[in-house]
Amino acid sequence: MEWKAVGPENMLADGSMAEVKVGDITILLARVEGNYYAVQSLCPHQKAHLARGKLGGFVVTCPGHKSQFDLRDGRNLVWLPKLPPLARRMAEALKKPEGLRTYRTRVEEGQVWVEVD
Repeated sequence: MEWKAVGPENMLADGSMAEVKVGDITILLARVEGNYYAVQSLCPHQKAHLARGKLGGFVVTCPGHKSQFDLRDGRNLVWLPKLPPLARRMAEALKKPEGLRTYRTRVEEGQVWVEVD
């Protein structure tokens, strides 16, 4: 594991998010309540770019199927909410909802750092 600087401490306004390159990977970086959170940039369902979704507090909503994830731990909160309940249960039986991969962050010397492989 290695820490990489991704930009200045003020690179994102509070309550915003953006895709950033960290080495060879692209991550979603979000700033919530003054802290930075980093997760995989693509939804695990159909690979939609999460940065094009909505951020509400610690929850990012996928722009494709409206699945929701907690930025703090990557946990899937809501999966395929547009499906009727019975269809959603059937879809969950066929494919378990996945969470997001998370990356540790820190702010040091005026820079945002992300730990990657």
